[in-house]
Amino acid sequence: MRSLKAITRLYSIHIFAFLAVGISTYYPPWDIILSLLYLLVIGSEARSLRDFPPHSKWMVTFAWQAPGIVLFLLVISHTTIWDLSNYAYFIMLFWYTALVPILSLLPGVFWRGWPLYYYFLLALPFIMITYHFILSCNIRLTNK
Repeated sequence: MRSLKAITRLYSIHIFAFLAVGISTYYPPWDIILSLLYLLVIGSEARSLRDFPPHSKWMVTFAWQAPGIVLFLLVISHTTIWDLSNYAYFIMLFWYTALVPILSLLPGVFWRGWPLYYYFLLALPFIMITYHFILSCNIRLTNK
C-alpha cells in the first residue's frame, strides 16, 4: 500500500509539473526555474523512500517511469505500423515536458544526423530512474 501511495504521489507531481512547465513556457526564465524546482521536488520525494526495501524502491521508480520506458522502446524499435515510432517520440516529448526546458540548454550539436537533445530525451527514463534511486538510497556519511 505504501508503494502505491508513493507511485500516486510521483504521478501527481509529474502531471502538475507537466502543466506548470507547459504554461510557463510563455515566460522565458520561468520554464527553466520550474524544471529545476521539479527536480528538487522529485528529489525530496525520492528521499522520502529511504525506509523502503530496495525492491520496493525499484518497483516505485520503474512504475513511475514506465510510460517513458515504453515510449523509448517504441522509438528505438522503428515501428512502421501507423508510423508509431514518430508518434512515440512526440508523446515522449510531452511526457517529459517538465524537463524539456533543461534540454533546451544543451548546445545545438548534431551527432549522426540527430540533435543532441534527441539522445538525451531518449535517455531521460534511465537518467530519471538513476536520479531517483540514488537519492532514495539510505547513505550515511561518517566523519572519521
